[in-house]
Amino acid sequence: MKESASTRFKKRLRELREKRGWTQEKAAEVCGIGYKLYQLYELGIKRNPGLITLEKIAAGYGLDISELLAPTSSSATRTAKAAARRVKQRQKARP
Repeated sequence: MKESASTRFKKRLRELREKRGWTQEKAAEVCGIGYKLYQLYELGIKRNPGLITLEKIAAGYGLDISELLAPTSSSATRTAKAAARRVKQRQKARP
């Protein structure tokens, strides 16, 4: 089953923050948003950030918005593996 955009977003926030070794407070400070707001996004309680908020978070992590919203590395890996399996299945099906 495909993940919702809000689920991918909260996972991406956590992944980016943990990769840098930041607390939620530090991430919020660097991104220029309130700690509680950041926490709500990462927990998936608040699921619809505005464009300005997305710009702030992306800038805090040194990313474009498109990079911020990219799938987490684990879901990207799963997608790549699934695509590779489909290619192999098609090759086997050919006479």
